Amino acid sequence: MPEPSLRFTVYTAAEKPELLAAINQLSRISFPRFLFEGDRDISQNWDPIMERYPECQFALFEGEEMVGGGVTVPLAWNGSIDDLPDSFERILDTGERETPNVLCATAGLVVDEHQGRGISRDVLLAMRNIALQQGLSSLIVPVRPNHKERYPLVAIEDYIQWRRDDGLLYDPWMRVHERLQAKILKIMPQAAVVRGTIQQWEEWTGMKFLSDGTYVVPGALTPVEIDLAQNEGIHIEPNVWMEHKVRD
Repeated sequence: MPEPSLRFTVYTAAEKPELLAAINQLSRISFPRFLFEGDRDISQNWDPIMERYPECQFALFEGEEMVGGGVTVPLAWNGSIDDLPDSFERILDTGERETPNVLCATAGLVVDEHQGRGISRDVLLAMRNIALQQGLSSLIVPVRPNHKERYPLVAIEDYIQWRRDDGLLYDPWMRVHERLQAKILKIMPQAAVVRGTIQQWEEWTGMKFLSDGTYVVPGALTPVEIDLAQNEGIHIEPNVWMEHKVRD
């Protein structure tokens, strides 16, 4: 079956280097602040990995207006479930890498004013096209289920099995992947490990933490554990690996 057509013009940061900053900025406002500031691997390696692979960072344009984009990284994966990265550490590793055979998406982005237009589907199609152009076999995605934050107390193992009456996955972002024939591979239980002081967590969330305990905070897929004596809050975020095969 032929690949569905894109509705927008795609430019990579290799084609237009000035787009790198715009894509980076969009990624940072599209996710909770604590992910970029509290996870060591993301905070240290996000910018360098984007700069290392400008041909993998892209923006979608409608006329002269940027409506979305994506951050992706070429990766070596032997095809087995056990060889999938268990955190963003390997995905964003800036050291020496094996010859890549898949493209790994780290952020699918839609400009806020253009939400609700189905642009996330075009973002995934653009990623798949980049994988094809680079001779890679699959697009693999550590999906951050976008409605999981509404159900932070539900185990991710249960959440990803929820389905609507029409049989499709309940989570909207996972459903976009499913409609493009992507398959769930496995849960990534510690995709991000966010550590911050009590003051940092109060800044990130707009909440006060006046006693030890487990807290539900805005934007988090799972609760945050607060320890006042250690002056630390820890949040462990799960993602879900999904695969789009782009060639046999």
